[in-house]
Amino acid sequence: MRLIQVENAVAMIRAHLLECALQDDWSDNRVAEVTNAIRGYVRRIAEAGAASAPNVDRRLPRETLRQVVRFVNENLDAKLKWDDIAAEVGMDRYVFGRRFKLSTGMTPHDYVVRCRLRRAMKLLSRTDRSIVDIALDVGCACQSHFTTMFRKCTGTTPGAFRSRGMANGPMPASVARRGKPGGHLEPARFGSGGVANVAANRA
Repeated sequence: MRLIQVENAVAMIRAHLLECALQDDWSDNRVAEVTNAIRGYVRRIAEAGAASAPNVDRRLPRETLRQVVRFVNENLDAKLKWDDIAAEVGMDRYVFGRRFKLSTGMTPHDYVVRCRLRRAMKLLSRTDRSIVDIALDVGCACQSHFTTMFRKCTGTTPGAFRSRGMANGPMPASVARRGKPGGHLEPARFGSGGVANVAANRA
């Protein structure tokens, strides 16, 4: 069905161009008219294709999510990129990004940042290691980068977090909600198990 629509659209576009040529009218208004017509054809084809597409579950399979969880947590001290994670599960980076967000509610980048923060909080609250060492352990190039990320996502600095003993009890909801810049991490859904909980619950 879509192929027929494409062929019809090509025929109509050809008719528009022939009319322009016959009238020798290549004015800005005529070009805009042809451009709008092309956009309209493309939009209708896309809408028709979306309406007729089968209802396929585009989320990542449970085992793929588990593989992502393992890979990310085993490589938090490295500079993880979408490409690295996508390559690990054998997927195109854009396809992986879309399906990961559909499966978890967050982008791969946001998930990596969340994992870095959780590990950093654990190290800050349970060890006496220096902030510089912790920064390197969670994949930050330097303490300054680590502090900037930590403050942006939690509203406080690593030093203040440690000194106030914020991690002695449950993480305050106000801090958990700041887990990714400008968004919400849905702490009830992505608790201590993170995306692993989603993977475990998938059929």
